[in-house]
Amino acid sequence: MNLFYDKEPLTSINEAILRYKTEEFASATRSTVPLLAWLKHEQASVHSLFGELGMPADCTLHLEYTVEPPKGNGKASHTDMMVLAGDSSLAIEAKWTEPRYETVRDWLGKGTNPENRQVVFDGWLYLLQRITKQTLHASDFSDTVYQMVHRAASACNSGSDPRLAYLLFEPSPDPKTASIQQVEDDLRHLWGILGKQKGFPFYLINKKLVPTKTFDEIKMLKKDVTGTVLQVCGALLGDQSLFEDHGYTLTRIGERL
Repeated sequence: MNLFYDKEPLTSINEAILRYKTEEFASATRSTVPLLAWLKHEQASVHSLFGELGMPADCTLHLEYTVEPPKGNGKASHTDMMVLAGDSSLAIEAKWTEPRYETVRDWLGKGTNPENRQVVFDGWLYLLQRITKQTLHASDFSDTVYQMVHRAASACNSGSDPRLAYLLFEPSPDPKTASIQQVEDDLRHLWGILGKQKGFPFYLINKKLVPTKTFDEIKMLKKDVTGTVLQVCGALLGDQSLFEDHGYTLTRIGERL
């Protein structure tokens, strides 16, 4: 499996760690931390998951994969992991302590240029339209999570045989974290709006985190200070795993034909 940071080739996960913005390591409880630890220390589990999701062994793994909105002026969608192989694409978004993200209705209501925001959103729908014969209407997406929409659109942009998965690390130390049930409900809702396309399955991956002594040494560090960034990054670059390997559970939101 070849590794990339966005579209730039890498030789190792350690090299990838050094490419991330320092803000990703401003707290030990950012989802980037268990994600990178998993990729570095549990490669057999990673390959097993990709295989279960229909991706071949010779796939390429792109961290922080960007897709620009095809219409309007807006920020690129940054998918935590995009797995590619031929026409197949798998977008994986990792979550640990994040609350539920804003809905399309809320996102469209922000900013000083609502017309442009609508054009940007229409651009994401343009990409999603590729996987369904039914006409997609922006008004039907008001209660969907905006991030899920452009992550799904990114998968469609990156392959004609797309998949979308949300990887949830648990338990979360933050009570404001979106519940597993909430994320599953949001995935099911979006999949339904898209017409329950069996050729575009959604997945929910639950991975239990059991900290090791290495993680215990950084978990209580003060957030957003330089020392924390250096220690969290250093722990990830080290040889000791931050979490024990307890596998994962996989829930299929939609089945492939």
